Amino acid sequence: MKNILVIEDDPDIGTLIRKTLDSAHYITSVSETGEEGLKAYKERLPDMLILDLSLPDMDGIEICRNIRKNDESTPIFILSARDEEIDRIMGLELGADDYITKPFSIRELKARVDVFFRRWEGKSNSKNGGAPDGEIVRGTLKIDPVRRRVTINNKIINISRKEFEILQLLAGSPGKVFTREMILETIWGTEWDGFERMIDSHIKRIRSKLDRTSAQPEWIETIWGIGYRFNDNYDKLPA
Repeated sequence: MKNILVIEDDPDIGTLIRKTLDSAHYITSVSETGEEGLKAYKERLPDMLILDLSLPDMDGIEICRNIRKNDESTPIFILSARDEEIDRIMGLELGADDYITKPFSIRELKARVDVFFRRWEGKSNSKNGGAPDGEIVRGTLKIDPVRRRVTINNKIINISRKEFEILQLLAGSPGKVFTREMILETIWGTEWDGFERMIDSHIKRIRSKLDRTSAQPEWIETIWGIGYRFNDNYDKLPA
């Protein structure tokens, strides 16, 4: 059973979320302040965090930022009355996996949680590239989906979960062009109403991390006006 931590200062909303997710066989706990929530996160290490932005003692954005400094893998769903585009983009760029605005449908929230875990577990169990345990090998670049590890020349690249999934998607089909919309639908899901330009920021970060270890900056190519593709001449890239 998945353990979900909800940080929400409205007790009625917190209770509604807890009862709904508990009835769906999740183990749900609720914290009503940021300080209490961070303490619960460190103690319980939940499988998912549902985070309100407007908390009485601290900004939820800061909580997201603090968690992402040391934890790139725990899924974070932001739940907020802030519906301005800048707030949504900021939350997602900091590493949130979804952004749901209030008022919201509790059934939709449950559905998004269900879909996320199904997709996540499906990716973890999938096999890619024909190598043992689904490992993708592209020249000096190796992507290990079991250990969630990326290496170049056996040097580990520190990469976030979403960056890993995007790189895995592109490297799994060298030469294939992926539009931003295709990447969004594959990684975040078709139900997610996101921002295609956010993909550019993720690609920029992936490139910067790969390029620090490799002298070759063309692992991922930009196809202007369309999207991105993984270089299908990867075997000719210098070590």
